[in-house]
Amino acid sequence: MKLRIDQKLLADAARAAHRRLPNNPINPILAGLLIEATGEQVTISGFDLETSTRAVLHADTLETGEALVSGRLLADVAANLPAGPVDVVADEREVTVTAPGTVFTLPSMTRGDYPALPTPPGAAGSIDGDLFAERVGHAATVAMAPKEAVGSRLHFGGVHVSTDGAVFTVEASDGYRIARHVIGWQPDTAEAGELLIPAADFATTVKQTAGGRVHLGFPGAGGGPASIASDTLTVTSRTIASEYADLDAHFPNPEAAAGSAVFDAEELTAAVKRAALVNDAEGKSIQIGFGDGHATVRGGHGGPTGSSRVDCETDSLDGFSIAYNPHYLASLLAPIGGQVRMWFTTPTKPALIEPVDDPTYRAVCMPVRLK
Repeated sequence: MKLRIDQKLLADAARAAHRRLPNNPINPILAGLLIEATGEQVTISGFDLETSTRAVLHADTLETGEALVSGRLLADVAANLPAGPVDVVADEREVTVTAPGTVFTLPSMTRGDYPALPTPPGAAGSIDGDLFAERVGHAATVAMAPKEAVGSRLHFGGVHVSTDGAVFTVEASDGYRIARHVIGWQPDTAEAGELLIPAADFATTVKQTAGGRVHLGFPGAGGGPASIASDTLTVTSRTIASEYADLDAHFPNPEAAAGSAVFDAEELTAAVKRAALVNDAEGKSIQIGFGDGHATVRGGHGGPTGSSRVDCETDSLDGFSIAYNPHYLASLLAPIGGQVRMWFTTPTKPALIEPVDDPTYRAVCMPVRLK
């Protein structure tokens, strides 16, 4: 294999493919990156048996072929080469990387031992990559921690995406809160689709593919990987083998609410974080009480205390008080930049959270029962 390629293109591709590789894989061959040169296109791929990453870049191919080399070494070497053209020559024994005044020789790994890369499913449609990354990134903060998402709660460890026509929904829950985003997208097929990917992996993938249109491929009826692809990077990811819970029934009906309050989302978030400063342990609750046309957010129990007054428009809430985990509430308020309405039923039932001027986001937060 012989090819000439721009240093920045090589460095970016090697970094993207290497980023998902394990530091200490069970099988050392999984620490390698596969370089494939065909015609004017070069592909650099990494695979850890769960997630595969394929970076495609243009190069002058003098001799087609392929090589397997340490991902860490290739990424480090490519990043530190001088700017300009880079020559890569490989045989069964070694890969030589040459730039003006610089030569690196890297040992080849055994290509025959490398596992076959999964075939990405066909694209079902496309979506704005930056918006997708933002929404999935937020939903991932609401998903359950991996060590807790086991057994019957396995699905809580992922971010769920579903489509029905032009409606594209991103949602996550940890059993105590729900975040749901609706995004417009361009379907390539009339069929509905869904996928459930571990939250942290999903957030990393969509961040890598942001910057343009992103194409999604859903697993087939018999299972298999999902795919997320930009113009230069394709990622296939294992999906969680668990049916996602139907969360619709857990969204409170505003018509059954005892009352509601409209806040400035940033002011309420700041008050919640201030009140939490005097809590003596993570997870301690803050309280929100209503009266005289404003809310008071209090923190601290049996020791230091703190409170903040927050102006709000209330409906039938005088004397009402409710408590929340401050981290949970702040995380659900995070995507809202303007006014937010919270619908309350009782101090022991979940509240519905909705931006006043944005119908694309809804959230649910369970309260904390006070002793």
